[in-house]
Amino acid sequence: MDEELENLEKSFILDEDMEHENIKELIARTLKFCKIDKNGFVIIDQKTLSKLRIQDKVILVLVARHLASKLQEKLGRDVTIKEEVSSQELAHMLKEKQLVVNARMKELKDKKQALPVTRGTYKIAPYGISPFLKSLEPGEKQ
Repeated sequence: MDEELENLEKSFILDEDMEHENIKELIARTLKFCKIDKNGFVIIDQKTLSKLRIQDKVILVLVARHLASKLQEKLGRDVTIKEEVSSQELAHMLKEKQLVVNARMKELKDKKQALPVTRGTYKIAPYGISPFLKSLEPGEKQ
């Protein structure tokens, strides 16, 4: 019985850190659309910027912040880029009115794509990252 369970464990629990591989893949996909500076300011590629709705721009910023934070954590560095973003920061990054950003954040929260951290501050729902990136990639409908 114990040997059977050990064999089951070997086939079910992998030696590799799958989150590490997943983060590498998600960052590679995200790099096609934006970059982030050491202070957490997300710069969306001009070509991408012109194609996206405000809601998608917000999600992209949240995705970039989440991945940057996780990358710093994985590398064992001080996490200087927080994954949560205030609506005020988003408005500044996206050069949009804060009222517009607040409305889009509420929509994302209602759709469970963004998770509230504190009042006016949100982070991405991690399970939505890959489907969102897929919707941005060529050949996919938005």
